[in-house]
Amino acid sequence: MRKTTNFASCITRRSTYMHCRSCTTSAPLTHQAVDCWNCKKKIMHLQKMICSDCGHLQDVNTSINYFDLLSFPIKFELEPLQLTKRFRQLQTLVHPDKFSNKSDREQSNSSDWSSLINKAYKTLATPVDRGQYLLNLKGEQMPQDNSSLNAEFLMNMMERNEEVEEAADNAVLEQLNNQIIIDLEKNANTLSKHFEAKEFENIKKILVEMKYLLSIQQSIKKKQQSLITTIS
Repeated sequence: MRKTTNFASCITRRSTYMHCRSCTTSAPLTHQAVDCWNCKKKIMHLQKMICSDCGHLQDVNTSINYFDLLSFPIKFELEPLQLTKRFRQLQTLVHPDKFSNKSDREQSNSSDWSSLINKAYKTLATPVDRGQYLLNLKGEQMPQDNSSLNAEFLMNMMERNEEVEEAADNAVLEQLNNQIIIDLEKNANTLSKHFEAKEFENIKKILVEMKYLLSIQQSIKKKQQSLITTIS
């Protein structure tokens, strides 16, 4: 899997959102000038989280998309370790504990930014959520039914659900779960190719299939918990 830009070489503690050629080449952002609410100095979009002149935490920018917020190219494929690293960097920057002695506005901004960063990370860290979010950015909507799925796939899902219900021990459930993990990984790899080719109907079909697989995975976890409760 191709890796994204190593942002550790692009940012510093003092200016997390300063202009970086390698970052903006892969994930271009709009350089929209705004006024700092505290010192009124003009700041660029890339510096919008913290003012570089007075150091005050800015109001949350709800219009920024999750990829831009976490400094990733707007595409399906990403490096999970880099995503987690970037998430932790931003959370460290805006953590509410750092602003406990600041003004009410900065405390509120800290909470808002932290919440937005958490939501962005959870969305991009999960392939299905990331895929659906990326579809929305491209003006596409997920289907409201399963008409895109063929009968063979639906039959296979029914059979797997029955296997989960009939499983009498954890070993069988683990085997079923391992197959789900393999199938999800295959679908994620296929999704990346379809996104590159802008094959949106295929993308929607695979995302629906992945949601079925995730549903079965949840059933497996519930059954495992049920077996533990029965034994104890």
